[in-house]
Amino acid sequence: MKRSLIALGVSLLALADARALDCANAVTTPDMNECAAREQKVVEANLNRTYQQLLKDLNDPDSAATKKKLVVAQRAWVKFREADCAAVYEHYAGGTIRNLMHSGCMRGRAEQRIKELGAFNTP
Repeated sequence: MKRSLIALGVSLLALADARALDCANAVTTPDMNECAAREQKVVEANLNRTYQQLLKDLNDPDSAATKKKLVVAQRAWVKFREADCAAVYEHYAGGTIRNLMHSGCMRGRAEQRIKELGAFNTP
């Protein structure tokens, strides 16, 4: 009996998680946080693709020094973003909006970096 109840509980949790979340109309804090996390995941993947493509584009011997400096710069940018967005999180630490503000900061910085990296090879 106990196992049946546990199985039922797990099934109900899975169904609740599988529900379609309408991010355009999210109103609860958990839903807004989930939507922000989903948006950030998409932007992070785009940032990674953009950065990896730029590294591939700089694969010829004439670009070796540039590529090294870009890697150093990207690592510094990651540390900056983490520190900057940690400050945003701390600023809102007393409220339920803190996670949403932190996600927005991370996403906004990533979107800006994508533009910067995309313009890297533009004359």
